[in-house]
Amino acid sequence: MFDLLAIYPAKLAEYLLAVTYLVAFVAYWKYVTGGKRPALAVEAHAPAHRVAVAPAARVAARPVAAAPIPVGWFEIPGGVHLHPGHAWARLEKDGTVTVGADDFAHKLVGPAFATLPALGAKVAQGEAAFAIGDGAKAVPMLSPIDGEVVAINETTRERRNGQDDPYGTGWLFRVRPAKLAANLHQLLDGAPARHFLEAAGEALSMRLSPELGRVLQDGGVPIHGIARAMAGDGWDAIARRFFMT
Repeated sequence: MFDLLAIYPAKLAEYLLAVTYLVAFVAYWKYVTGGKRPALAVEAHAPAHRVAVAPAARVAARPVAAAPIPVGWFEIPGGVHLHPGHAWARLEKDGTVTVGADDFAHKLVGPAFATLPALGAKVAQGEAAFAIGDGAKAVPMLSPIDGEVVAINETTRERRNGQDDPYGTGWLFRVRPAKLAANLHQLLDGAPARHFLEAAGEALSMRLSPELGRVLQDGGVPIHGIARAMAGDGWDAIARRFFMT
């Protein structure tokens, strides 16, 4: 029994030693870290132009600094059905469907040439059917509808500004629809179409530099398109992302 009681003083000594070590460690930690707090406080209250920002952080901060694209900057008229890949479809009185690239696509790529399907070709909703580009590069776009091509707009292939009026004279081709009712269920029109374009504009704003954002907000449009102004010769990668191709 005496041997058992003798254990407690030893355990007590170990406990006191551990507590003493912990107290010393805490004091040391406060000493090491305490000197940095004033610097952090000064940095938090320093003017924005004096704060050093790493390159990665600077890119992440762009959405805040950039002037956002105004709501409604990308237009879509009534009677137009919009595909998420930024192609549109409009029902005509003769039963055909006119197809084109929407205002967002036009402003993203800029003055563009179009590569169109041949007369009699079959196109399918959600599959690549035509392309728009700058003459050196072309980005595929998805058909908004199934059917057979019965007319094409040659002017969009012959002149660089063929898409100046994307919902009017800039139409691309007409289709005799095969599954019209089913196709329309997959497209957007009215308020949902406008909200979709607004969301696309917001997504684009997140990638803009502050300078380009202010140009767009003031109503200016880069002569070679927004994507080229953002990425130079790599503009097609941005366009493919939005066109889902």
